[in-house]
Amino acid sequence: MKLPQDEPLPFSGAMPKKCPTLALLIFCPFLLSASGTWSQWRGDERDGKGSPGIEISASWDEREPELLWESDLIPSQDDGGFASVVSDGERAYLSLVWHRDEPTETRTISSLFLRKFGARRVNLPPELVAKAEKARLALSPRLRGASLDEWIEKWIDENLDQRQKMTQGSLLTSRFKKGKLAFNLTDVDLLFSAKDRVFPNQDALDQWLAEQPFSPGMKEKISEAVPHTKRVADDVVVALDLSNGTTLWKSSLPGAPSGRSSSSTPCVRDGKLYTVGSNRIFSVDLAKGKVDWDTPLELEGVAGSVLVHGDLVVALVGNLRAYHRNSGKLAWTNNQVSGKSASPTLWKTPQKEFIACNGGKEVFLIDPKDGSTFWKGPGGGSSTPVCQDDWMLVHGKDEKAGLIAYRWKDSSVTEAWRFPKLTRRSDSSPLIHEGHAYLIGAGMRACLELETGKVIRKEMAKHDISSPVMIGEKILAYEISGNFLEIIETDPEKFGEVAKFKIGALRCTSPSPVGSRLLIRKVDRIVCYGLARDKP
Repeated sequence: MKLPQDEPLPFSGAMPKKCPTLALLIFCPFLLSASGTWSQWRGDERDGKGSPGIEISASWDEREPELLWESDLIPSQDDGGFASVVSDGERAYLSLVWHRDEPTETRTISSLFLRKFGARRVNLPPELVAKAEKARLALSPRLRGASLDEWIEKWIDENLDQRQKMTQGSLLTSRFKKGKLAFNLTDVDLLFSAKDRVFPNQDALDQWLAEQPFSPGMKEKISEAVPHTKRVADDVVVALDLSNGTTLWKSSLPGAPSGRSSSSTPCVRDGKLYTVGSNRIFSVDLAKGKVDWDTPLELEGVAGSVLVHGDLVVALVGNLRAYHRNSGKLAWTNNQVSGKSASPTLWKTPQKEFIACNGGKEVFLIDPKDGSTFWKGPGGGSSTPVCQDDWMLVHGKDEKAGLIAYRWKDSSVTEAWRFPKLTRRSDSSPLIHEGHAYLIGAGMRACLELETGKVIRKEMAKHDISSPVMIGEKILAYEISGNFLEIIETDPEKFGEVAKFKIGALRCTSPSPVGSRLLIRKVDRIVCYGLARDKP
């Protein structure tokens, strides 16, 4: 399919401007060249490490950073997903499913509508739900502020176990704070029973509402809130000039409205870009911004990122598949590895290369030649394994397993140690550096000896889904849903020493260090900062 080379975005370029609020990182002028690349999710080697030789200043608060540039509108979340930025050292690239709304006669009770409407189910045993609702309705309107917060914290602590606190605590907190104004859970269940139902027009929706046991006020709210539009989307790749943020081209294909689920980070290799859109995997020529090939998928909303290995493009798209780089034709399929959120990586053991990838409940090693399974073990989930020499670290979905260290020995894989944890989040990917393992996520930051699994330091922190990256001897990680960037010492003796800066990054993404530059995706744009080291 022939596409225009320079299809304009709804903005013309980006002008550098000073950042007044963020005390971050700066580089000396002689380091402002964009030497280095960040070619795929988690970096060139998919190990979370930036270009060697880049050192972050030890005096982070000496002066404000230099904001080199920022782009104009690039949507995210429900309108554009959560993909991270990549770069070939000259340009910055982002793939996204770009959504928009068009008028329609139909009315749909979609998952997006339910979320925006505030209809959320409480996933607790019926007797506990009943107890929570009784407590909510009995709350005095005079109980507010810090007193209400204390009451909520006490109630949750006394009535929920640890897992329930992590999965349902925030929802119950929200319902308690709304008091009698919170949605009746019976109404919520009834709305969910009509999820994805399409009504031919407004009259049909109102007729259905009239037949339901909603209160008159709730019927009116729903009738007015269901959108008079339908979602459409395009699979888009945007190329920006790394030096100034100017848009060079935008490649676009008609896609499907897959919402925030479509969050695949692209891979650039040898003048081509490979990525997964709403319902396809495709390749773009970087010089021209034209699509080389696109291959349809049977599912929508892939979040995992592709791996380019040799002549293959490997992706977890319902199952693990490899496509030929030059044509997009299917090379092999492995049905044992299931899912659409995890990203495959390469483990170069001392004897053989394998594709390592988390499935739903286990981690797999796959022979890249034919896609056959060589080995599988405990793990699973959405995180990306990190591999170095004879070690592979997996942040597994199973809390009893937690962070697992596997070792290649005598042509086989053995489990070296486990770092169990109790958390519902297993999405953040670990790091390996100078004989140590680092887990920055899952509500904590931890440093362990790689050889033994001995815990050097562990502390609770508000790290969540986003995966950390390394620049020099420092770890950069988002905290509190991307609101803050933390700079963490890798030195085990200084591991607890942290600098924190307000940055407002898009949650679930990760920072992308490109030589002396740091690319960050925000809710509505991409920004680029300069990094710094002390003068010699």
